[in-house]
Amino acid sequence: MDNPLTPEKQNAVIEDALYTFPIASMPRDITANVMSRIQTIPAPASFQVTWSDFGIAFVLSLCIGVIWFRVQNFPPLLLQQIRMYRILFYQDLIVNARWLIPAVFFGLAAFLSALTIPYLRRNLQAK
Repeated sequence: MDNPLTPEKQNAVIEDALYTFPIASMPRDITANVMSRIQTIPAPASFQVTWSDFGIAFVLSLCIGVIWFRVQNFPPLLLQQIRMYRILFYQDLIVNARWLIPAVFFGLAAFLSALTIPYLRRNLQAK
């Protein structure tokens, strides 16, 4: 059997009931009942530093110290080779990447428009 009430008629019946039925009084003990159901939030655990934290910090600082000491004591010939390859890499990047700047700007514009167009479409259709 089909429901004779359409959604509009259902809403009208509910609105009519809300406006015509008498308002019931609030029970006196509702605050006590509600407050008895609310549970307190347990206090968060305090911050604790364990021995494993000290061990990890010691190992990481030892590794950083070894790397720093090793870099400071590179032979001069190796430092010159590193500088030479760094310059060659930079020049190669500059010469072969002239297309990179326009590509980055057009890609950024496409990304920002892809973020903005749905927002604008939603706002324009709403009005």
